[in-house]
Amino acid sequence: MTEWLVDVMHSMGYVGIFLLLVLARVVPPVPAETVIPLAGLGAATGEYNLFAVALAGGLGSVAGQLVWYLPSRLMPADRFERFLKRYGHWLTVRPKQVKRATAWFAKRGDLAVLFCQPIPGLRTLISIPAGACNMPVWRYGLASGVGSVAWTFVLAWSGYMLSTWPRITDLVGWFTIGLVVLLVGIYVVRLAMHFHALRGGRLGEEIFTTQPTQCR
Repeated sequence: MTEWLVDVMHSMGYVGIFLLLVLARVVPPVPAETVIPLAGLGAATGEYNLFAVALAGGLGSVAGQLVWYLPSRLMPADRFERFLKRYGHWLTVRPKQVKRATAWFAKRGDLAVLFCQPIPGLRTLISIPAGACNMPVWRYGLASGVGSVAWTFVLAWSGYMLSTWPRITDLVGWFTIGLVVLLVGIYVVRLAMHFHALRGGRLGEEIFTTQPTQCR
């Protein structure tokens, strides 16, 4: 998978970075974010522009998160809840998690969306209560965009700075493979925990218990 991600980035450039980040947000086990430090290395050699990498990756992240934000805002809550109960396990999104995220979002609003961007899983999960609480699209896009671009820039900058180390390319390659294994492993563990909870009959909670008046 790592080789495929890198091939997409090199063959399609900034468009490839954008599409990979969209895919990573829509399908959590795809560790597309691991290519960003490699793009930072490319920026050190003149292949990419560091700020353009951050912008392409950040915008791709926002576009992917909108896949979760828009249905939760436009669909009736009971219908979206049924969808999550039926398919949410494949995305490691559980009703109980959404319930907690909704309560947390109701207290922190835009800041929750902004500061969740560096956190795998949570940055996608927070999109659901943001939509359910009718957060305006422009505010969601702004908070998500600022956080996503900033986080992507940090990843790209780390790769850029590591370019000064001798033989760093080989080390980054192994680091990328390790990160892919780690992220996929986390996904498998979360999926197993979901099915364990399902067998125990603990996934029947209501999702959107937060009243609209509590949402910002």
